[in-house]
Amino acid sequence: MPVRQIDGRLCIVRIELSPSEIPSLLAKHAENYPGVPACEALGQELIQSGFDPDASVEFVQQVCKWGRGDRNISRVRRNNSASEVALALSEGLDLARTGKVAHGVERIRCLRNLGQSFASKQMRFLDPARAVVMDSVIRNRLGYAETANGYAEFLSDCQAILVHVRKSDQLPEPERLRISDIEAALFTKLQGSSK
Repeated sequence: MPVRQIDGRLCIVRIELSPSEIPSLLAKHAENYPGVPACEALGQELIQSGFDPDASVEFVQQVCKWGRGDRNISRVRRNNSASEVALALSEGLDLARTGKVAHGVERIRCLRNLGQSFASKQMRFLDPARAVVMDSVIRNRLGYAETANGYAEFLSDCQAILVHVRKSDQLPEPERLRISDIEAALFTKLQGSSK
């Protein structure tokens, strides 16, 4: 059971996840947060376009809308040029592809008025095989700091879970799961246990 220090307090956190739970958790996540395939497709189109500035702004807007952060997009648009948005997304993805996912999220986070949660959502939809979302539910319930190191730690924990799940005999085709699926399952389980 990990012990974390958050805001000067010691926290003992724990979550249990059985591989057999993952399919139902992912189905519930898809029901509660529809539009994942569309945002992933938009991310792939953006990459193929070479991060066209207008398409980059549209991508950020759609991901913010998916993450129920519509209020963020007007501030992001007002305080960042389309070229700045495109450059941040492009450079963030380049960092992720070299194994520096947390640094890539931080690069995207440099966009004014975006924040870590929405920066991680942008990265997740650009590279769902390498990146996860780390929002307040994950941070607060599991004890990760809202920093690049906190993101890297959560990402590492998701990678460790994915390795174990892929060895499981409780799932059909566990090799099809991505790291973003592990995060979505954890997020959904945490939301269910908080209600």
